Amino acid sequence: MKSYVRSFATMMVVTFAAAGAMAQMAVEPSDGQGDELLPEEPARQPAYTEVTQPQEQPAEAPAANADKAWGEPADEDDSDEVAGSSTTAEFLKFLREGPAKIKKGSFEMDFHARIQAWGGWVGEDSLLSQGDRMQEYGFRLRRARFGVEGQLVKKLNYKIELDLFDQEKSGGPLYEAWINYEPTHYFGLTVGLNKFLYSREEMLSSGGLTHLDRSVASRAMAPGGQMGVMIYSHPVKDKLSIAFGVYNGLQRRASFFEGYEGVGTSLGNKFERMAYVGRIDASPMGDLGGDVADLKNSRPLVGFGAGAMYSNGKTAEIIGASGYAQLKASGFHLLAEVLWDRSKPQADPSVPTVLASQIDRLTFAGSLGYVIPNIKLGLAVRSEYIDDNMNVKDEGDVLITAATVTYYACEHFLKVLVEYQNRYELHGKSISNDAAIAGVQLMF
Repeated sequence: MKSYVRSFATMMVVTFAAAGAMAQMAVEPSDGQGDELLPEEPARQPAYTEVTQPQEQPAEAPAANADKAWGEPADEDDSDEVAGSSTTAEFLKFLREGPAKIKKGSFEMDFHARIQAWGGWVGEDSLLSQGDRMQEYGFRLRRARFGVEGQLVKKLNYKIELDLFDQEKSGGPLYEAWINYEPTHYFGLTVGLNKFLYSREEMLSSGGLTHLDRSVASRAMAPGGQMGVMIYSHPVKDKLSIAFGVYNGLQRRASFFEGYEGVGTSLGNKFERMAYVGRIDASPMGDLGGDVADLKNSRPLVGFGAGAMYSNGKTAEIIGASGYAQLKASGFHLLAEVLWDRSKPQADPSVPTVLASQIDRLTFAGSLGYVIPNIKLGLAVRSEYIDDNMNVKDEGDVLITAATVTYYACEHFLKVLVEYQNRYELHGKSISNDAAIAGVQLMF
């Protein structure tokens, strides 16, 4: 055990040092040869941190140390610090706008990528099939993605994203592939493999999380990407959205904690029939953005919403409901979500199933955190309650607590995370499945 802790501590030190070095290299002034990559259009409003540009002093202004008596130490020249802030701001602006972009007339193509690598220690009873981050101490490549998105013509957008390795999913490495037509904010239509509209946490990008990964509850209860069609509307732009989707039907994996299968993408439905989902989201004070942490140290922003789903599969019939609340204010964040579903086996299932009778499930996950200004350090705690069968008291009833420290070397584009997760079984046998894991993310 002591050797595991020493190895983990050494790995954290090395990881933090490497991330700091990469961030320093990333913001060093270039020779100007990359300027042609910047888009010609006006820059979008910064998504995260605002960096104040230095103001030019009038020529007649007295020297900063003119009032100092002879022999007194002069104030340190902060010109290097100002230049560094300006360079950092320009580099972050470059990343936000898309560093690898092709634009010709109305056509746009933006290349993006994401790498998430983990390493650390887990308890001897840890199992991936039970929702644990890793099964043995060591290293894991959690995500390696590459994709393109943009617009063919105005109001007609597209996205293709690949997991460069197959995460034990059926259907290969395809993660998202959709076409979106939005002639007005009152109406939009999306066709293809895209996010299932059930869980707020699942719909958020994994690149903008404040913890190593989404909650265990979200993984177990929320379907991932599904093939189908979605219609949506923003009756009040950036403040209210309503959506409804029809997708290929859902099929759960053998273990509750493994969630849903990725089925019906290339070959279409075989046994799952259809699934239907709808949701409503409100953010009365303005758009909350696509991440969880308040890196921008923003004014108060509040969001809340709810969803409902129904899947009429040939193996099982599933109904579910969800609700969430989200807050960002002055560096603080809160994201809390409750998920409930009921599965009932069909009288004549088309494929073998472990579902013998009706099961009700309930989960709750809440994350609270704060980003310390100036030092780029984020602190977050998440608590989860999971009941995988509300009619039975066993090891499936757990409390999970995760404490995470994040160093935002370059916002979400480059960050290092260290997390300790404790799982406490409310009933039955106690299991050794705690985890201490460090991770690094690079994305653009």
